[in-house]
Amino acid sequence: MSHIKNHIGISTTIKLFLIVISLQLSFTSAQTKTNLQVFYNLVDSSVAKINQKITTPDLKINFTTGNYFDVFQNQVISDFLKLGKTVLSDSANNNSDVTRVNYTIDNANIKYGEMERDGFFGDFIMPRKIELSGSYSLSNNIIKAEKFNFTYKDTVAVDKVKVIEYPFYPFTHGEVPSEPFFSSLFEPVVAISSAALAVILFFTIRSK
Repeated sequence: MSHIKNHIGISTTIKLFLIVISLQLSFTSAQTKTNLQVFYNLVDSSVAKINQKITTPDLKINFTTGNYFDVFQNQVISDFLKLGKTVLSDSANNNSDVTRVNYTIDNANIKYGEMERDGFFGDFIMPRKIELSGSYSLSNNIIKAEKFNFTYKDTVAVDKVKVIEYPFYPFTHGEVPSEPFFSSLFEPVVAISSAALAVILFFTIRSK
């Protein structure tokens, strides 16, 4: 009877050991936003800020920027429309109730921090910092020029970088840091130790 109890106890220990390993190896998180999606969100924030300064219902938008940032032009227009504004074309007749919005993106930047393990056996993760800065001016009766700067921070899996970056938009790319030296040295030691423990448990069961 004690032989059966010992066998059950050791089997339970092995199961718990395997469960812990599998939990540590799994990287569980919400679906990570791509870098471009984050930039779109930051553009949304910039438009919301600008809209607070606009008192007229009708707008004309002059989007002056380069470096692939023109991909955000339709987003800016769409955001103003969602906020209840009417966006007029340049050919529309001007009147005193129309505000001209001059919108410029000066910089879109991505920085990845030092990578580390997500748990003892987890995947490599690293902090991500995305910044969007630019300026705008509103011309109606008085011209006002101001700047905007928005930042987004989170943590991403290193092996997801190729998914969250876009090959056609260089500004969605960031420099990925190198793998920590001690982490790469420690992995083989942990793997050997885990294998040795499994062997010890196996022969312990056999001897009971």
